[in-house]
Amino acid sequence: MAEKDIDKLLSLTDSKYRLSVVTAKRALQLRSGAPSVLPVEQRVRTRNLVTQAMRELATGRLTVGTELMDEGRFHQDYVRQKQAQLQAQLNAERERERD
Repeated sequence: MAEKDIDKLLSLTDSKYRLSVVTAKRALQLRSGAPSVLPVEQRVRTRNLVTQAMRELATGRLTVGTELMDEGRFHQDYVRQKQAQLQAQLNAERERERD
């Protein structure tokens, strides 16, 4: 995937570094539950979210600088999600100890 559309992806940004950062951020968003903008048939069949993020950018349905989650909100949501997971684990351990 990356080799096929790399020129198109590079034209969307001003540097390889920015492309890497944007792709990584989008992959993290997908990992945290952000909905994909790709139709089901175009989604990656593997768990490689970086490839999926690159495909989203290459299709033009998601553009650099827009339509990405606000980073502050994304970080807060991610922290809340992790805290909830940890709390659920703690509660499950406490329940096991009571039994």
